[in-house]
Amino acid sequence: MAAATASLPLVETPVLIVGSSMVGMTLSALLAKHGIPDCLTIEKHSSTAIHPRAALFHPRTMQIYRELGLYDAMKTESYKHYDEHAGLHAVETLAGRSLGTWMSDINEGLEDISPTSRLFLTQQMFEPLLREHASGHGARLRFSTELVDFSQDAEGVTAVIKDTESGVEERVRAKYMIACDGNRSFVRQKLGIPMQGHGLLSHSLTIYFRADLSRFVEGKYNGVIYINNAEVRGFFRLDKTGREGFLAVNTAGERGTEESRYPGKDITNERASKILRAAIGADVDFEITLLSPWSAVCDVAERFQDGRILLAGDAAHIVTPNGGFGGNTGIQDAHNLAWKLAFILQNKARPDLISTYEAERWPVAKKTIDQVFVRYIVRTAPELKTDDLEMEEEVPEPWLELGYQYHSQALTSTGLPDGAVTSDPATAKARPGTMAHHVLLYATDSKAGDGGNWEASDPNPIADLLGHGFVLLCGHKALAWIRAGRTLNSEYASERPVGCWPDLGVHRVTPAVANGQFYEKYQITPHGCVLVRPDGFVAWTEKGEEGASEGNERRTDEAAARLEAVMRKILCFSPQRPRGAEAGAAAVASSKL
Repeated sequence: MAAATASLPLVETPVLIVGSSMVGMTLSALLAKHGIPDCLTIEKHSSTAIHPRAALFHPRTMQIYRELGLYDAMKTESYKHYDEHAGLHAVETLAGRSLGTWMSDINEGLEDISPTSRLFLTQQMFEPLLREHASGHGARLRFSTELVDFSQDAEGVTAVIKDTESGVEERVRAKYMIACDGNRSFVRQKLGIPMQGHGLLSHSLTIYFRADLSRFVEGKYNGVIYINNAEVRGFFRLDKTGREGFLAVNTAGERGTEESRYPGKDITNERASKILRAAIGADVDFEITLLSPWSAVCDVAERFQDGRILLAGDAAHIVTPNGGFGGNTGIQDAHNLAWKLAFILQNKARPDLISTYEAERWPVAKKTIDQVFVRYIVRTAPELKTDDLEMEEEVPEPWLELGYQYHSQALTSTGLPDGAVTSDPATAKARPGTMAHHVLLYATDSKAGDGGNWEASDPNPIADLLGHGFVLLCGHKALAWIRAGRTLNSEYASERPVGCWPDLGVHRVTPAVANGQFYEKYQITPHGCVLVRPDGFVAWTEKGEEGASEGNERRTDEAAARLEAVMRKILCFSPQRPRGAEAGAAAVASSKL
């Protein structure tokens, strides 16, 4: 950066987040939850979203917002406008014949695999809720502020930001910078990180409008309505009154022609009206409120990290709207990243932990763009399918939403046996690298004592125990592991800040008959235990054998040593805990991170 910027006013922050849409604000809210509230998030636009944009939230994403305490507010807002049992339908036109249904009810069957449902809610409706939550928990959100320039060194990132209304510039010094600045990411381009994947599929168009379409959809179609006829291919997203919504147009005009792939190019109101009328299939009065051209792309960045700068959301991966995977994948990026940044900044993990973000999220993003490409071809542009087109088999939505698996230093996993990224969450077993499988659980806090409180009145989703730190779930006969968790908490607490150890939540599963599902899904015995990360992913499992989990002193010491070794590996610490002068030197080094 130019030397002249050295005289600019300096703002210091642990993390600079560039871009304040759903991904950026979610990251700021999650960092605040993990104890890093004073992060700076900048957004070049003057407000939150003013157009609907993303509309479908996946169950995994809703688990994240449940963790933040936003789930009920989101459901309340959603149900004002959309049907909770909406589906995915295909028709020739709204007034014409049905071509089939991909999903009759977006939430059918989810209750067995997730504590949360899918939800239709636009960014325009949701972002004000998220903004209020993030600001209320200490996040600094600055709108009408753009990133002008940046550089990095071994200690952090220096950026120049500008207030777009006053023109005033400032310097920002941060330990890390996260680029959530969209598909045309300035940060990604300046770093020279290329995109790879399926490239440009079409210059598409979204037509926002008002019309009374209730007679075509009432009691018949709801949710997403795909259109496929000779004139237009795309989809409607309407509110439950059928009077307001948008039409996303992927291709229009004669099938297979180059021109058909560019409906958004040089678009006029007259041309848009013709396309909208062809999609409705009847002579209906309507008012077009906005025309928004966009590029249909399925690509992923070659890498997600450059030193202390990381990419998330559309800056890291771009997909078409099919299935709603764009925003959801970005929000899950933020969830993966938040606890790792927080632990590093709080000296609870070594800086190497941040490299596991790319190791875990890049394969998921790649799988997602490939699967969205399949959905784009099958659902909206079948004319692009040729004999030589390389395309994966489509996997069911739950596999992508809840069944993906990580493999990195921050786990003890070896991956799925066949190297697959996804599996069926309804039948797969929990293992290191998978999300903690949804079960209703009777459990007690370890503070209840070895005897435990077996009078728990109601079971709770396992998710209620997760999301605030590492959690050790112990079988009801796993006394050595219960005591091992307490021992580590006690020993490291006496050494802090030298030890810099995260609090470990220790819970004992009660011997209730209903907990058999927990043992079966997690493949452990009542003598075993499961270690779950702050992001709700299984980090390690110990099956447990009778006798090995007895609570005598020797067994407890052995279990504590094993558990400590696992935790230190995950947090990228050296295998052995520093002692004495060595510990003091380690603490000084950590304070400079």
